[in-house]
Amino acid sequence: AKNFAKLALQVYKTELGEKNPITLRNVSNLQLLLLREAENLEKSEAKSIIDAVKYELEDALAAFVEMNGMGAYGLDVASLKTNLGFIAVWQEKPKKARKLLRQVQEMNLPSWHSIINRSVVLEEYVEALEKLER
Repeated sequence: AKNFAKLALQVYKTELGEKNPITLRNVSNLQLLLLREAENLEKSEAKSIIDAVKYELEDALAAFVEMNGMGAYGLDVASLKTNLGFIAVWQEKPKKARKLLRQVQEMNLPSWHSIINRSVVLEEYVEALEKLER
């Protein structure tokens, strides 16, 4: 799946451009595949993958925020912020994770959307991490 995603992403970048929403969504999807792979590795091995994923997701987020004048990409922004929140938890950065979670919670998301469920899970992880730090 990862190799197919990389190939598809090359085509999207060539055909649609790097800042096209479809390309950015596929960048994000590939990063999620890489995160899944990293979950099965030792923390020391996973660190470089997760750091690279974080930077790619931050770049995609910045591009969506730049295009989001009318709020058309709100779900993309919320999804990316949620995923970055999970990365912040993994990196043991509860303040960063809490900030991203708060930003997602402040968005007007449809109550039926899966991002709501993911943000609930993220909040549980953040609370557990905050308890460890006390």
